Amino acid sequence: MESLEDIVIRFDINPEHSLKQQNHSHVEKDQTHYETCWYVEQDDQKRVVARYRSWSNQAKLPPYRAQLGWERYSPEGTLLEREVRYSKRDTNDTLH
Repeated sequence: MESLEDIVIRFDINPEHSLKQQNHSHVEKDQTHYETCWYVEQDDQKRVVARYRSWSNQAKLPPYRAQLGWERYSPEGTLLEREVRYSKRDTNDTLH
């Protein structure tokens, strides 16, 4: 996973706020490695502003596809924003 500084940039955290990692899990299941991190953003008065989930899924078998994503939630748990990216082949070359 990325560093906390990279996460602050990706989530566009207000410089006056703090971002702390709440938990981090990684599991291997069905030949895929799953990694998930939860973060909490607080303002200068320690009030929760938002919660974030960041994840990556990496297949361990060909074609080794990967999925990266993150979500922003309100303090009440409403999904506010989501981004998901999928890996793709560098070229269209294939073996037959």
